[in-house]
Amino acid sequence: MEPYTQPFWESLRDGTVLVHACESCDERFFPPSPICPHCHSTAVDWSETTGRGTLFSFTRTHATAAAFDDDLVVGTVELDAGPKLLAPIDEPYAALEIGDRVVIDAVEYDADYDRGWLEGYPFFAARTLED
Repeated sequence: MEPYTQPFWESLRDGTVLVHACESCDERFFPPSPICPHCHSTAVDWSETTGRGTLFSFTRTHATAAAFDDDLVVGTVELDAGPKLLAPIDEPYAALEIGDRVVIDAVEYDADYDRGWLEGYPFFAARTLED
């Protein structure tokens, strides 16, 4: 049986970002779930997005898990398609402002960490868009 989120990781490897869309209430949401968090319908399917959005909030950490850099910048991105997602930000903390336009990109997962079935799939991060 394939893991439920596998289509997300496969699309990311192909350069697209998928989110779930409810066929009953038309809401889009992330993380993926077989049940819509808005209306509780099970009529959900994958929907392709541009991966573009707005930086809703951000912070930096100074001590992280072994697989991540100690000075890690993370933020909440509100995608143009609707849902918000938490992502590492590939920009210096001091260069960011709430409201910055960003895009979610696939990035190489280069840490020496056992990712199980996700081995070989990229991870994702946000970067700011040029004006």
